[in-house]
Amino acid sequence: RDATSADGEDRFVIRRPSMSTTPGAPPMPSHGDAEALDRYSALVPTLLLMVCVVVSYVIQRYNVRAVQPSGASLIVGVAFGVVARAKTARGADVAAFQFSPQAFFYGLLPIIIYSAGLNLKRRDFFADFFTIALFAFVGTVISSFVFGLSTFVLVEIGVIARKHLGSNPLLECLLYGTLISSTDPVATLSVFADVSAPPLLYNLVFGESVLNDAVAVVLFRTLAEFYEQEFTVSTFWTVIGQFILVSIGSLLIGIAIALGTALLLKTLGLAEAPPNVAASYNGTAYTFALLLISGYFSYVLAENVGMSGIMSIFFTGIGNAHYSYHNVGEEAQIAVFKSFEAAAFLSETFVFAYLGMQVATFDHLWDFGILLTGIPLAMAARAVNIFPLSRLANTLRETPIPRNVQVMHAACGLRGAVAYALAVNMPSTRPGEQGSRAVETGTLVICLVSTLVLGGATLPLMKHLGLHDPSDREGMVSSAMSSTAHDGLGFINPSPRARAVRARALADGHPIWYISIAFRVKARLFEWWEDLENNFMIPTFGGAPAHGAWSPVNTSDAGGSADAHETTPANGEEYRDVELTPIGDDDEKDLENLRAAGPSSDDA
Repeated sequence: RDATSADGEDRFVIRRPSMSTTPGAPPMPSHGDAEALDRYSALVPTLLLMVCVVVSYVIQRYNVRAVQPSGASLIVGVAFGVVARAKTARGADVAAFQFSPQAFFYGLLPIIIYSAGLNLKRRDFFADFFTIALFAFVGTVISSFVFGLSTFVLVEIGVIARKHLGSNPLLECLLYGTLISSTDPVATLSVFADVSAPPLLYNLVFGESVLNDAVAVVLFRTLAEFYEQEFTVSTFWTVIGQFILVSIGSLLIGIAIALGTALLLKTLGLAEAPPNVAASYNGTAYTFALLLISGYFSYVLAENVGMSGIMSIFFTGIGNAHYSYHNVGEEAQIAVFKSFEAAAFLSETFVFAYLGMQVATFDHLWDFGILLTGIPLAMAARAVNIFPLSRLANTLRETPIPRNVQVMHAACGLRGAVAYALAVNMPSTRPGEQGSRAVETGTLVICLVSTLVLGGATLPLMKHLGLHDPSDREGMVSSAMSSTAHDGLGFINPSPRARAVRARALADGHPIWYISIAFRVKARLFEWWEDLENNFMIPTFGGAPAHGAWSPVNTSDAGGSADAHETTPANGEEYRDVELTPIGDDDEKDLENLRAAGPSSDDA
């Protein structure tokens, strides 16, 4: 209010606010410049995504082996970043194209993980679940501390400049090791999709990458809470305890949301259109909306209560595929699940392109100690993780992990946007600085080398190790994915290869008494789960009946016969259940054939 007029009425004057003229501050863009920047920042990502999709199509259409679609998207992103850097004059303009952890964690990553859970072949995944959990939980902790402590030693001896780190170098190195130990499921899916990965290898690498992302995020957040404190042995056990609590909580949230969604879909009756519906009724659209909302709600709920959204939404996807899938119409079963695949493909493509743009748009801080030691330390830390744990897992598995699969597993620790997003969130005690630019630059270099070099070497290495079948154009990975309609959650998956599996287990030194006990335990678990599914879960939440009546062999009449005891389950497929009978000539032949054919999934 400016003054009062002669007639006593208040008179208001609108004044223009004065502009700040702080010396050294970058000029603020005018209103017109800001609108132009908004349009520019929206146009570039859209055009970038279009180019990457076309390039990916060309690579797959003409079966180009020189570069994978993920690597091509990275290269395209780098090119766009260079152009954006050259065309913008102000730092604020370039910042509009820099990596946003919020956009990644809440916009792109959830749909990728959710789609993976929806389209995962659950029976194979859960058959290897205990081995996957060993690598994801124990292995990630091992890799994190091996990498982090080794980096801290390099800081102490002067290979890495201490001035490039914050006030707590030990914690910062451990945080660096934690984020580098995150093997990105986006990178894994993209590379394995076209190289005919064997199902066992795919299950181990993909399952580990999905779960260990949750482990890495939990470890990172927990360690960050102690950034300004001294890291002691009690701190370590606090981290482990919190991690176990978060893992269990995330799993329970994911399962609960999936069961609630299945019950809601079954109650609404979306499987068939009810009579007298409106002319605009579209059951497929409602199905898609509810499944999408349930997945995202699982993610944000877990994040808001301090759990892991990645783990929660992954198990929500598995649960929705197992139960909700059978509570919707046939049209929705095809359209909805394929729509999630398409959305995940767009998100994956944009993630790699977005990551490539950071090469040109980020203000790097080059520490050659970090750059030169990052890749060797990452490979060494993964080797220390994979090979000892594989040896431990083989003492507990009926089908040991072959050596060539172990080598390929160790080489497939691809790093991607998850690691870089954590690097952007590194804590910092430096005034006016967010995160650690040296660590962020080192992480970006590791992501690029991991995807372009190691990802490009995946197919040659698989051929060298005898894990690639060139006649399988569709990829053996298809047997590990996209089996939603007639899949299950069984702890075991009996198959006609059981005799060869048993022969290989015996040849690798497993005693017959151990194999008998292990198979009996799994058989009892399978029977318990089948009873629970058929008597309670399916009648309540929907789903296909559990199939595969599999009973252990009665050893009271085992008189040295090598013939397999056979049962015929409901689906008509013959399963052989021979783990308790003595090895015979037929088993020796199966073992030789198995060795000649190479390793496959753990389908016993």
